[in-house]
Amino acid sequence: MASARRTTASNALSDDIAAWLAGEALGDSEPAVLFDGLCRRLRATGLPIMRGNVNFNVLHPLYRAGALTWTPGGIEIQLFDWSQEVSAEFLRSPLHHVISHEIPLLRRRLTGRTALLDFPVLHDLRERGGHDYLLLLVPFNGQQASANGLRGGIICSWVCDRPGGFSDGEIRLLQRITSRLVVSLKGRLDRSIAQNVAAAYLGRRAGAAVLRGAIHRGDGEKLQAALWYSDLRHSSALADHDTAEAFLRVLNRYFEMTAGAIHDHGGEVVSFIGDAVLGFFRVDTTPEDACARAWAAAEEARARLAVHEPEPGGTRIEFGIGLHLGEVIYGNVGVPERLQFTLVGGAVNEVARIEDLTKTLDRPLVVSDAFARHVKLPWHSLGEQTLRGIQRPVEVFAPG
Repeated sequence: MASARRTTASNALSDDIAAWLAGEALGDSEPAVLFDGLCRRLRATGLPIMRGNVNFNVLHPLYRAGALTWTPGGIEIQLFDWSQEVSAEFLRSPLHHVISHEIPLLRRRLTGRTALLDFPVLHDLRERGGHDYLLLLVPFNGQQASANGLRGGIICSWVCDRPGGFSDGEIRLLQRITSRLVVSLKGRLDRSIAQNVAAAYLGRRAGAAVLRGAIHRGDGEKLQAALWYSDLRHSSALADHDTAEAFLRVLNRYFEMTAGAIHDHGGEVVSFIGDAVLGFFRVDTTPEDACARAWAAAEEARARLAVHEPEPGGTRIEFGIGLHLGEVIYGNVGVPERLQFTLVGGAVNEVARIEDLTKTLDRPLVVSDAFARHVKLPWHSLGEQTLRGIQRPVEVFAPG
């Protein structure tokens, strides 16, 4: 009778957890918070879980996959970047086994007469007090797995710390709960993919604005900003001299120096125009703050260039930077079928022309009077210059 009452209570609690997961499918908590909450609830129902793990692919410029590992002591988040080779440890893991053979469920007893420790990680789990291991593969939308990971889907594993392992009823419960978990996680991963793609191709703020609904031609705002324009020197000669692969490496290294410095100092990269970079630093508080961040980014870019060593036989990178301060319009332009979230306005044209002067004046960095007056440095005036396409002359400066 007592056993029946425990079973009834456990079933009721598991129903509560399934209902909680269904509600969480519409929420926006982070995957780690969701998984931590689930594991704690499962443990509270009496399920003898000592470890929960979930693995998933991500669509991100830096990372190819992620993993969450829960123990009663907390949750660990792992991200695997594209530069990491598929490890020998992964190739010998239950994860690789179920992916490559498309096995929806794998169970291994870790102790007792029927123990089977045919993967190295199982020995480690047994030493930590594990008695049973259950792994579930749930693909998304019927997508199949590839040799190096899931194209779409989630792998979830559960480790039991009770002698005798999971009961058949507990395994059915974990299958049910894992299916609900996948539904909740899929929404979060889809949202994360949208955010990653929007940020990678549009920029962080522009991407966020588009996802909030700023997708109509003409959506935008006026703002004041410190403006950045940089241009790679001798790019045509580099493209002719180098192989396509070598030139793209040079181009990306140049972007790391310039666009990377903009990001590192709180600016936004609007677009890559061929081998030019257009960026800006919003005046959120004072022009002095925005210009100081832009100047720090320019110094950082030049410092990165100073320590850069070209490839053997390659041409040394050189670039010019123009800095300006002005009012711009930040918004959607183009045709309804193809829009671009970008900066427009007279100040944008002016900063590009100021950068042009780095060539004619033989200076690596030139700033406008509007910019220089907000950065306290010993500036050297280069005189009033006529900017191509701009009627009024502009006094420009170089660092003294």
